[in-house]
Amino acid sequence: MHKFWVPFRMQPDGYGLLILCVLIGIMLDGLRLGPLVGLLLVVSLLLHEAGHMLMASSLGVEVKEFGISLFGAYIRRAYATNRHDEILIALAGPLTSFCIAMPIIPLHGITHQVALGNMALGFINLLPIPSSDCMRILKTLRNPNTPSPIATALTESH
Repeated sequence: MHKFWVPFRMQPDGYGLLILCVLIGIMLDGLRLGPLVGLLLVVSLLLHEAGHMLMASSLGVEVKEFGISLFGAYIRRAYATNRHDEILIALAGPLTSFCIAMPIIPLHGITHQVALGNMALGFINLLPIPSSDCMRILKTLRNPNTPSPIATALTESH
């Protein structure tokens, strides 16, 4: 059985992300419900990373830490022993975001905003932009044997 407890770390600049998400929530839903929407967006980011962590753990890949920084939620983990597993771990985050969004997207109010946030998070991570899950997949496909310095940085800072 693999270790499932993973330490959480709130980076000092992570409070900036919390404030930013709350401000986005206020812009979307006003002062009364906005802070709740913002906090639910942060929870969505953490659940996205939990998807990566659960897949990594189920494949026997050590997850060292997860947390929040100004640039988003992240995990620090070892590399999988093969590229198939590395790709599955990368896909688990967007899949988690879509699984959260799909059942609640038809609902109205806060749940609809959270669903849209999760859909956006899933789709953005499937774009080939720096620090996205798609970039991790592309790096893995290009260099199946040895992680490049860029892939190492992505794994350490996702």
